[in-house]
Amino acid sequence: MPGTSFDAVVVGGGIVGANCAVQLARAGVDDIVMLERDAPASKASGRAAGSLTIYRHERFGAEASRVGRDLYEEYERAYDGLTFHREKSYSIAYSDEGAHYLSLKDESTTVETELLSAAELADREPEFATDDVTAALCIDEAVYTDPEQLTHAAHAVARDEGVSLKIEEVRDFEVEGKDISVKTTNGSYEAPVVIIAAGAWTKRLLQRAGTDVALRPRTSQIAILDPPNNIDLPMWGAPDWSVYGRPTPDGRVLFGGGTTTPVTDLEDFHNRARVPFLRQVGERAPEIIPLLEDATLHDDWAGRVSATPDRYPHIGETDIEGLYVCSGFNGEGISNSPFGARLLADLIGGDDPLVDPSEFDPTRYQGGEEFEINDAVEWWDDR
Repeated sequence: MPGTSFDAVVVGGGIVGANCAVQLARAGVDDIVMLERDAPASKASGRAAGSLTIYRHERFGAEASRVGRDLYEEYERAYDGLTFHREKSYSIAYSDEGAHYLSLKDESTTVETELLSAAELADREPEFATDDVTAALCIDEAVYTDPEQLTHAAHAVARDEGVSLKIEEVRDFEVEGKDISVKTTNGSYEAPVVIIAAGAWTKRLLQRAGTDVALRPRTSQIAILDPPNNIDLPMWGAPDWSVYGRPTPDGRVLFGGGTTTPVTDLEDFHNRARVPFLRQVGERAPEIIPLLEDATLHDDWAGRVSATPDRYPHIGETDIEGLYVCSGFNGEGISNSPFGARLLADLIGGDDPLVDPSEFDPTRYQGGEEFEINDAVEWWDDR
């Protein structure tokens, strides 16, 4: 089957790929095709926790978080099926190190915050156990949403921008002069710009193209608890104990955590949570919220996400001209891919980059490095 030419090909139809397609189109790239092996939101993008951390931390800078908030609020206005749930959020410290981090964050962030003592937290939110709390940081407005709805909204906006979607599996790549040919199960697509934004599959696809990045697939796990009685809860994170949580619209409680393992086989992967993670949730849930002592497990699942050595994503051009990558968000692709996609569009379009691109340069590592996967939930220290 003869190839079809485009101005850009985006490999990966999850939330990261869809955001890349939207930002590329708005940067003036006219003819874009997005390639996805399965239905959009059928893997990690549709099974994430849905907590939009860009509303409560500015890990990559205030401007990067603002870009994400603006884009997603546009999606909310444009797509009837998307609902944002706005809640208070608390970062809770159980150590002196955590308390010190929260005091620095309270001073430096542009998000409206309030630093609380354990007694003040108990007064504000009596559901929390506070005997071991050293400090808490309150964020007045945090947001969570259904990640499947958000991914479908991103696809709807991409369609409105003229992006086409093909459900085809990418098999191989071939560099032909200034164009890169992407070989799929149904044919081939040529373009001078190819972006691989395929989450945990990114490394394998880059290797097929003849290059590599320092990236390892890992598990991300969720448990949904059914409390015995209705509980009015905010969102929260407890990095000292490697867990975070939020309410759900149907009155249940979502828990995520840092217990994780590398994914050794992307295809032979069980999408249920592992026993160590469930044990962690069972131990920590009543320690944080005593009313969860008698909660039952309603549901659980696991997904495949991608980790990098320094927990900074790979965003930019690889050592193959025209081949770009946007991946390695360490489980926060839902939140941080809008800024990543915008930075990538800036680099491709020759505009002033949103942030310093060198921190995200995919070639900052050789690509074949072995590295330990860090805890999925920890205090965000600078590199």
